[in-house]
Amino acid sequence: MAICTITLPSANADLCTFNLHFGRIDKFMMTRAEPTDALDDVSDPAEWTTRLSNTTALTGTGVAAPIRYFYVNGEWPLPERTEIEVSNGRTAFTDPVNTLALAIDDTGATNATLLSTLQGTTQRMKVWLEADGQVWGGNSGYEMDVTFLGRVIPLAKTEKQTIQVQLKYEGTQGAPVASVLPI
Repeated sequence: MAICTITLPSANADLCTFNLHFGRIDKFMMTRAEPTDALDDVSDPAEWTTRLSNTTALTGTGVAAPIRYFYVNGEWPLPERTEIEVSNGRTAFTDPVNTLALAIDDTGATNATLLSTLQGTTQRMKVWLEADGQVWGGNSGYEMDVTFLGRVIPLAKTEKQTIQVQLKYEGTQGAPVASVLPI
């Protein structure tokens, strides 16, 4: 019988230090999905300051594009995976499919125009997310399909309108880094 081995990475279990992080995605950043649009160092505040802009014109190919950003409420649930049986009674899983839901509550004229331009289309983008002081996406960002679904206008007069965005990609979560975002 063959023995399968794996190398386990380090783990942490400290009774005195909890290392807790709390929920909700707070910031959503996106740019084109070209190799030149990756970051050199996701933990460099100066690079973020240079790249983050909601008004700078899109650059030509080969030059790093500006990164657009939004303040959001969002969640990143567990991915969908299908278990399949393979030979000798073993099981395997398909690549995880992640579907994230974000709500932009700034529904002013600029974002309304952006929505009317992008609604119903799906764009392949590089994406970074911030949740509880951590930035997800590493230097390259997650390459996600970004769909601006539409604007939700609730029935109740006291509930806010939101622009709903869906992010989708196949793959696993990388490790986050401490946020240095200037926004």
